[in-house]
Amino acid sequence: MKQLNYQAMSDTELLMYVKQHPEDKQAFYVYVDRKRAASVKSVPMTLEEAEAELEKRIRKQN
Repeated sequence: MKQLNYQAMSDTELLMYVKQHPEDKQAFYVYVDRKRAASVKSVPMTLEEAEAELEKRIRKQN
């Protein structure tokens, strides 16, 4: 399988990829890290909390 360059993807492209490939944990972590870094009000959270938050936001967008 070809290694994807997540850093070259826009936030929107990466989010769509994460939605289409929920088994790709590395893409998920890159997305969460990117969104956390961009957030002014970033809050420390565990990996489990981050996964739950992303799933909640994905459901909200659909």
